[in-house]
Amino acid sequence: QQQKSHQEPKDLAPRPIYDPAERYLAYLPHSGFHNQRITLENALLLAKYLNRTLLVPPVFLGPATEWRQFDILHRRILLQTKRGLDHCNKIPRGDPLPAECLNYYSWTTVDWDFFYDMEKIKTRQPFKFRTDHSFSWLEHHLGIDRQKDIHIFYDKTHYDYQIYDNPDSTTPLNTARYLRRIDVSELQAIQHRVLHMGSLFATGRVLAELPESKVYQQFLRRTMILNTPILVKTSDAIVNTLGGLGSFVGLHLRVGDGMFIQPAPTNVENMFQSLVNITGITPIPNYQIIPSSSPSDTTGPAGQDLANKGNKGNKGVNQDLDDSKPKARPAPTRLDISECLAHRNEGGKYTVIYIATDGVYPRRNILFRKLFDHFPCIFTLDDFSTYLAELKEMKNLDGVGLSKDLIPMVDAVVSAKGRYFFGTPKSTFSTYVQKQLHPAFVEGMFDSDGTPL
Repeated sequence: QQQKSHQEPKDLAPRPIYDPAERYLAYLPHSGFHNQRITLENALLLAKYLNRTLLVPPVFLGPATEWRQFDILHRRILLQTKRGLDHCNKIPRGDPLPAECLNYYSWTTVDWDFFYDMEKIKTRQPFKFRTDHSFSWLEHHLGIDRQKDIHIFYDKTHYDYQIYDNPDSTTPLNTARYLRRIDVSELQAIQHRVLHMGSLFATGRVLAELPESKVYQQFLRRTMILNTPILVKTSDAIVNTLGGLGSFVGLHLRVGDGMFIQPAPTNVENMFQSLVNITGITPIPNYQIIPSSSPSDTTGPAGQDLANKGNKGNKGVNQDLDDSKPKARPAPTRLDISECLAHRNEGGKYTVIYIATDGVYPRRNILFRKLFDHFPCIFTLDDFSTYLAELKEMKNLDGVGLSKDLIPMVDAVVSAKGRYFFGTPKSTFSTYVQKQLHPAFVEGMFDSDGTPL
């Protein structure tokens, strides 16, 4: 199954019809999917404040492009192209790839309407999808004169400025991140047909303090809910197997990369305490993280040690398992979903829990041992691999598979449909689930403490 991808403009394509008086806002995207999503929300807010049509770039799916100053990032994005590489997708599987095709399958792009109801957003804010970031595209499609119609608002650092919608705002500048305050009035004074920003990434980069701004921001957040049919279909199948919408607890534990490695043990412990609070279980007395008596429960298929995989340098996960420590306990009891649903009215340790995680082999990873030792009804996406068959076959128009990007989104959507959701601090993934997906899916089903209404 193939999905829509943006197409490179044909050099000889007819010049589109445009309004020479229309003014636009443009920006440079970077980083992973959720950072691009946050940037899009900020850009939609700013375009509304400035009464400009937003030029929306496609979603980049692949290795993240890091922030750089405007000129460098702009050149980097321009060089990220598949123009002239149509032959790469025609090379038979197993044949060696020529040099120009070596990275062909590592990335792809789709328009934002692949994920969100962009037509609904267009009823409140005009925008145009752009197919590339070149100034020649602006000239050809919008009649923009590079020399006189474009004002580039350069950013000097990753978090150069914070934009205020309320000129009378008393909110102090977040000096721990931003260097300067920019009022919307300063940007409104720029009359060029294209106001081209650099990065607009970061939650709160564009403030929404005026009443009308808050209403519009809430509209955006309620609209930017993942609604790709295959994501909805797959997540609903898993949720129904877990007992239905709002019948389980959803967790997101990011433990495997970057700044999430070192605090992983603390985050898992905090997650465990949250589960204790809502389930009322009594933790195992004097519990310590010790290995299971089942060797297969702590090693991967090839015998590799999984206790610290993705957690290099993390001394708190495995500890020194010497002879002075308690002996290995039996592998934790594990119930299948039918047994868990049969006991679900009892609650407590039989609470059905779904963990969305980037941790490898969660059941065998000692980092997760405490959770599995206490709760026999924990499930992860690994337990529902058969539900992913259709999704794994999906390809974009350029032949690039989409499963590596869509499968984590299934994880997000499933965890968001629980009665409770607990996420990982500082994770944009968790923040998106907690502030947007979870309220959208279960709002109105329960009160603030999780009691059914």
